[in-house]
Amino acid sequence: MALKWTQADDDVTAVTVTETGLTRPKVDGDLRRAVERLCDPGVITAVVQPIVRPADMVVVGYEALARMPGPPQNPPNWWLDVASELDLRRRLELACLVAAAEIGSPPDGRMLFVNASASIIADPAFLDLRKELPDRLVIELTEQEAVEDYERLRGHLASWLERGVRIAVDDAGAGYSSLRHVVELSPDYLKLDRELVRGIDDDPNRRALMRAVVAFAREVGTSVIAEGVETRAELEVLRDAEVHLVQGFLLARPGPPWGMIDRTGPSSFPFSELIDTSAPPWEDGEDEMRQALARVDNVLEACEIVVETVFRQGGLMSSLYLERNGELRCVAQRGLWQVLDGMPATAGITGRAWATGHAVIVDDVSLHPEYREAVPGVVSEICVPILVNGDSVGSLNVESLSPLSPDTVTLTQSAARLLADRLGVIGVSLGNTRWQRAAHASVAISGLVAGRRLPQQVLHRLLDAAEMDSACLVTEEQIGPRIIAAVGPLAGSLLALAADELSSLSSLVGDIRSCYTAGDASGRGFVGTESLRTAGARAVVVLPLWAQRERFGTVLLAHSKPLRLTGDRVEPLELLADHAAAVLGATPSAYRPSPPAAH
Repeated sequence: MALKWTQADDDVTAVTVTETGLTRPKVDGDLRRAVERLCDPGVITAVVQPIVRPADMVVVGYEALARMPGPPQNPPNWWLDVASELDLRRRLELACLVAAAEIGSPPDGRMLFVNASASIIADPAFLDLRKELPDRLVIELTEQEAVEDYERLRGHLASWLERGVRIAVDDAGAGYSSLRHVVELSPDYLKLDRELVRGIDDDPNRRALMRAVVAFAREVGTSVIAEGVETRAELEVLRDAEVHLVQGFLLARPGPPWGMIDRTGPSSFPFSELIDTSAPPWEDGEDEMRQALARVDNVLEACEIVVETVFRQGGLMSSLYLERNGELRCVAQRGLWQVLDGMPATAGITGRAWATGHAVIVDDVSLHPEYREAVPGVVSEICVPILVNGDSVGSLNVESLSPLSPDTVTLTQSAARLLADRLGVIGVSLGNTRWQRAAHASVAISGLVAGRRLPQQVLHRLLDAAEMDSACLVTEEQIGPRIIAAVGPLAGSLLALAADELSSLSSLVGDIRSCYTAGDASGRGFVGTESLRTAGARAVVVLPLWAQRERFGTVLLAHSKPLRLTGDRVEPLELLADHAAAVLGATPSAYRPSPPAAH
């Protein structure tokens, strides 16, 4: 901080210029008493501001913001600066967090974001407060103080991750560490400083930086939140840049908890006037999408354009599958935390559309015999085959939390047709990736010797290939599924899974090749996986184990940091799981206890 001298009438007073750009008098006894009063129970209150997904203007969470009554009347950062000089910052921060806890949980399972400094993260009083805060909690790590030891901070954050908390880096691009927090801490969310958003519609440099940050975030499995959105033009630029979430006065000013919610609709917020007006109605936008597809010669990029367009048009959960080696592989998705992959032609509605070459439209999934419940709350579904020169090469699947509209049906069918036209030109080959790691792991598994440690050794080889850090092996017993081995930092969380949760996870891959997370931290997860997410897993792969045509178990791979998983990354793991199953299934008596003797 720097000292600045100002003169009012005949008095000269020293004031301090703070990080916020505000000025305040030098600390005196009156300010100490004012800060101590703020620390008293009930003095600080909390308001909330919605965090919104710009693609469909759905509220995914709220940030809790402290309100500190004067005198003097100043924002929280001003008071925190004063408290720091008085050695009262810890007490004041805790009072703010208590106020956030007192507002309760957001409705309908939305997330609550709270601000915390690096120094308060390890405070036992803050950890004790966890049980008073909502289950779906995100800690925004503020950048108003320097971090001297990242390894130590990561250790402190681990205690929160084990309690199901997600991490955001607040005001990235400002403060002490800028983007270093992102590299060192692998957060789930990256909140961009409002100065990077202000006037972005008129600043090509800001737009270029935003696109680069979004691309980086997609690669590492982090979601971007743009703060300080104040104009429709800014919102439209952020939407075009595919920013995941937005927040700002354009959407809503901070207000009383949940008072602004319209509980009648799935979006639960009156944002109809801000739905993407830059995107033309679908019947008028086919040429625009055709032009976008014409600019790419990569299959994955073409598929990304399709699912992003479908998602933006109505917030629809969309996933796109292409055939590879006789199975459907998921190559792109939006709006889902987790996807099923490696589907045969007999697997559900998606497999049927691919196998028959005909669209399947389901107005009420509860009445359709082939529907598989995965994402809770789905009401309707449409799946359209991708027909290239008359051959069915894949499926475009769209799930909705409300009844299908005619526009949704038209949108999905047109998108599938336009993609098919482009694939007819560039081909449908996805190429091969990640196979070298799988090959090395396969050789290592072949050299393992049967024994009690065999499951742990197999899991370590699988993790090497997956570049993940935790795993467990689940076997199917007469009394139900049982974990016989777990390794890595999330081993405790995996071992804590209940039998019904293990059964749900195992059933997801009954006749398909895999199920895995898709990198959208705010997306919808599958039945049976929420406890894993809550327990600290930020990426998950579920693989079945088959030996001699008999299903005898399941492998769960998990990662304690955000990780982008795709079909080309998971497919080698599926084949490696087959190899592991052959090794484990050949010598079950070497590592599994004998069944109890009959009496």
